[in-house]
Amino acid sequence: MEDVIKISDVWKSYGKTIALRGISLTIPKGNVFLLMGPNGAGKSTLLKIITGLIKPTRGKVEVLGLNPWRERNKLFAHIGAMFEDHAFPEWVSGKSFLTYMAKLKKSAAPQKDALQVAKMFEVDKYWDQHIFTYSSGMKRKLALAHAFLLTPELVFLDDPTVALDKQSRHVLAEAVADGTREGKTYVISSHIITEFEKYATYITVLSQGQLTVAGTIEEVAEKIGIRKVTIKTNKPKHALDILVNKGYSVIIEANIITVKRVKDPNEIIELLEKHDIKAEVEYAEVDIWDIYTNALILR
Repeated sequence: MEDVIKISDVWKSYGKTIALRGISLTIPKGNVFLLMGPNGAGKSTLLKIITGLIKPTRGKVEVLGLNPWRERNKLFAHIGAMFEDHAFPEWVSGKSFLTYMAKLKKSAAPQKDALQVAKMFEVDKYWDQHIFTYSSGMKRKLALAHAFLLTPELVFLDDPTVALDKQSRHVLAEAVADGTREGKTYVISSHIITEFEKYATYITVLSQGQLTVAGTIEEVAEKIGIRKVTIKTNKPKHALDILVNKGYSVIIEANIITVKRVKDPNEIIELLEKHDIKAEVEYAEVDIWDIYTNALILR
């Protein structure tokens, strides 16, 4: 699978403050990549380095085969990005801003392309107004429209759901889902993962500027030992008592038992067989919030 982003031993310092410490990771094409971590973990700094807005103190970054700092203009033709502190020229209208940005991306029909993304996030309802009159929610929608302009192959979204209404969050999630089906890649830094967790395929957790875990959802769950399994048995109450007595964290619904934080499902099968309980064991869907909270404990 082609890697659209390659990061090798990236550091970023601001005087004596070290924002990033030796970050190395790759992001394959056609995935939804969640970048998670508490405030001050370095998420926004990493995104700005990847998009060429700031230069790393040391280390190597390659995005779509380009150096984002040295070849920023070339890169911007192929990516879309919105940031938590997304800046706009306040004295122009949303229409003028999006149309101008479409021209910079060499659009053959800049106003048409601008209107398309404006309608997508309902910016067209007020895009004739000067941006300084926009509310915070309106500006967030304009930033999203800017990020999705000309359907870029790689999109960066920094806390994209902040100040968004429910309908706009739904539109955003659907846009991400549709894009991945077309082979596009999304890198999303967010504290609110509800809208994206069913689409996410890769995850990285940062803590204090350092990478805690990174990989596919399944790989990371395996690394930190929080795989879940479901157990189907004709003796659910008996099986539940045995598992609880052994210290497993369990949930039961009808005749199906879900066991959390399982490293080896064979241990469960053997345990139940010793008590003459036949059971079918399958892996259950991994909870991303469990991954995140447990990954932070590792640091």
